[in-house]
This record gives sequence, structure tokens and C-alpha cells, in this order.
Amino acid sequence: MTQSSQQEWRERAQKVLPAGGYGNYDPKVILRKGRGSRVWDEDGNEYTDFLIGSGPMLVGHNHPEGMEAVQAQLADGATFFTSNAVGIELAEVICDVVPCEDQLRYISIGSEADMYALRLACAYGSRSDSEV
Repeated sequence: MTQSSQQEWRERAQKVLPAGGYGNYDPKVILRKGRGSRVWDEDGNEYTDFLIGSGPMLVGHNHPEGMEAVQAQLADGATFFTSNAVGIELAEVICDVVPCEDQLRYISIGSEADMYALRLACAYGSRSDSEV
């Protein structure tokens, strides 16, 4: 991929993305890389990343321990859409450190989380999904 200016990326984005962006941040800023709590745009301007991946990158971009864990896991596979030992171990840790967490469900997108929340609320209130 050749390096382009932010203006070139904005023009390309206008053709393929609604309003030229993802909808959660100013589409005029096209980020190129991140390290720790800092990010850089395609023109080399540096910013503090207050979004930090909308939450999943609490330790920042390219944290050495995180990168080491990712590199070690990649040799065995990048993602599994079924139960696996690493996922079970992570669930155990989360349940151990979150006092109100007895079990958890991994989800992919927000609407899936909404669906499970509604099903849980229905079960708790003894109503069927069709009654919601």
C-alpha cells in the first residue's frame, strides 16, 4: 500500500463510506499508526488517543506484553468461532476478578449484546422473546 496524504484518503473514503467516515470520529483525520496512548495521522501529525479503540485497548497501542501474547497465539491460530482453551482461561480470569460475574458470553457486535440482554431480561421476568 502506497502512502497517501489525508486529503487523498478523504477523497477515497467519500466514495465508499457514508459521510466519508466510520461515524464515530471526525472523518477528516485519517490515522496511520499508534503507540501507547499516541496516534499519528497520514500527514504525520501526532495526537493523544482518547478513544483508545473504544475500550479494548486499555493499555494502549502496541503494548509490549500484549504484542508478545498476540505473536505467541498467532502460531496456533488467529481466531476460533468455537470454544477454546485460551477463551476459557480468559473467562475464568474475568469471573475471578469481577465480583458480580458468575459466567460470561463472548459477543461480536453490539446488536448481539442487545439480543442477549433482552433474552436475559425476558427469562428473568418469565416472558417469552415474542412478548417483548
